[in-house]
Amino acid sequence: MAKSKTSILSTTSSTAAAAATATASSNVPTSITIVNESTPLIPKHGQITTTPSSSSTATDAKVLSLSHEPATRKKEIAGLLLLTISSLAFTLSSLFVKEAGFTISSLEIVFARAIIQCILSLISCIVLRINPLGDKPGTRLWLLLRALIGSLGLILFFYSLVHLSLTEATVLFFLGPAFTVVLLSILFNDPFTVFDGFCSVLCVVGVVLLSQPHHLFGKQTISSSEQEDDKKRTMAIVCALLGALMSAAAYVVVRKVGKGIHFMVHVFYTGVVAALVSPLVLFFLFQQTIPPIEKYATREWTQLALVGLLAFLGQCLLHQGVKLAPPGPGTLMRMNDVVFAFFIGAIFFNEQFNMYSIIGAALIMGMTTALGVHRWQLDAAARRLQHHQRRHSTRERTHNPRSSQHQDSKALPH
Repeated sequence: MAKSKTSILSTTSSTAAAAATATASSNVPTSITIVNESTPLIPKHGQITTTPSSSSTATDAKVLSLSHEPATRKKEIAGLLLLTISSLAFTLSSLFVKEAGFTISSLEIVFARAIIQCILSLISCIVLRINPLGDKPGTRLWLLLRALIGSLGLILFFYSLVHLSLTEATVLFFLGPAFTVVLLSILFNDPFTVFDGFCSVLCVVGVVLLSQPHHLFGKQTISSSEQEDDKKRTMAIVCALLGALMSAAAYVVVRKVGKGIHFMVHVFYTGVVAALVSPLVLFFLFQQTIPPIEKYATREWTQLALVGLLAFLGQCLLHQGVKLAPPGPGTLMRMNDVVFAFFIGAIFFNEQFNMYSIIGAALIMGMTTALGVHRWQLDAAARRLQHHQRRHSTRERTHNPRSSQHQDSKALPH
């Protein structure tokens, strides 16, 4: 009897530990993993949470707080700092995209960024002894699909960066989590609550206030040049929104692939596919080719190199920060993208905004952040329910080992 009771307890505890590990990799909100270069980064399986599973119910209840344990708290603060530096790196990369866009097409910038990303990610895979093509069976086609969607999102985002202000493009791309909530509810039957709908509607209002269509705001176009500029601006806004949709779709594909693939494999695939797709788009849409190396001046070479290096640095810092930072405060750290974009745009490009634009940007930032926190709260509540159910099941098996064995024997075929 003692032996059977011990085996039941050990089996139950191992099952609970496995379930806790499996759910740990889904604790990070989409508002963190979707970033402004359309590369959702998912850490390795079971490496996201820094608090032990035994205290997960306590930490889940405090969405926006840090751990009270000194060692864990230091790790969480370090994670938040890494997320902040990651946001700065991505914003500086966007700055050099916009600078290079004055003399180089956005597709050429994407190509240069992709080549640098390929080289650095391949070197990283060799150093880390990771197969850059991925070892998980049955996932390579999904990885290619995710890379294709991410590459298209990157192309669209870079186009919007060149033709919109730095802040506007960043804020519009901030809508990725809102699109993700909708896609997950459609494709995976995830719950879409009234709160989700409310936030989504306010996001649409924010887009209208930020874009300020002429026919809604009573502006009169008086010249053909202004009409042409208005068309380019409208096209850039549409591209930014489509880019945000692509980033959401890429995250959904990552969820389909699963969490057992190293993030550097995702980075390598996206770099390779973007390096192939961008010249094809340039040729078929604009009848142009990637110019020879000697065409670029030293200043342009420097700008392109910084675009790729800063973006790759941002990806690595984001990956490490997500592993260490608590999900709630980590969600709020995403707003640093817009904060940095606002100040850098004002300093380097003299970007100025009226009250409508400020209110629209605030609505988009606030509602997408609220969506991320709300989604994480729902996931945390589901994990707490599973935790209590496992404890209740363990307690029943502990007190009634004969009944559980009898139920197991009834389940076996005679």
